[in-house]
Amino acid sequence: MIPYIVLLIVVIIILIIYKYVSISVDYDIVLRKIHDGENEIDELLHKKAEIMKSIADNINSINDNSLFSDVDKILKKKRDNTLALDRDLGDYYHELKEYLLVNKSYIPDEIVGAKIKELESVELDLEATKRFYNDNSNIFNDLIDRFPSKIIAKKKGYDFKYLYSFDKEELFEILKSKNKKNSEI
Repeated sequence: MIPYIVLLIVVIIILIIYKYVSISVDYDIVLRKIHDGENEIDELLHKKAEIMKSIADNINSINDNSLFSDVDKILKKKRDNTLALDRDLGDYYHELKEYLLVNKSYIPDEIVGAKIKELESVELDLEATKRFYNDNSNIFNDLIDRFPSKIIAKKKGYDFKYLYSFDKEELFEILKSKNKKNSEI
């Protein structure tokens, strides 16, 4: 009878160790994907900032006074994560978009038109990367919230990951129609 109890205890210990290792591997995989997503988002946000700066510089060179603050100030601001940078660049983007939509006298030249198309491409890549990040963050957050992986999360000090939100922009469609009208003239 005692050998069966010992065997049962050994099997239970092995199952617990297996489950612990399995959950640890799940955390490692999803954390690696989250890290890759954060790095890609950071690169895309900096590329977005460069493009917006180029467009804003072109607009500022046409006007007597600078309409747009320097995007470099946004990039130099200290942040804990890319979510804050995304939010700050989003504000700048909305300011730029408002100018392009409201100011009918501004007609982008070919270079600025190409920058706007490049910005559209970066925006699409950024949205896809944010979705990738959000999907993996949801998996990670679910792991933290479930038993027994919740125990491992507490032991390793894991905390819930933030998620990006999305707002659909119509800037590029409006600019495309504006460029078509100007080319027909």
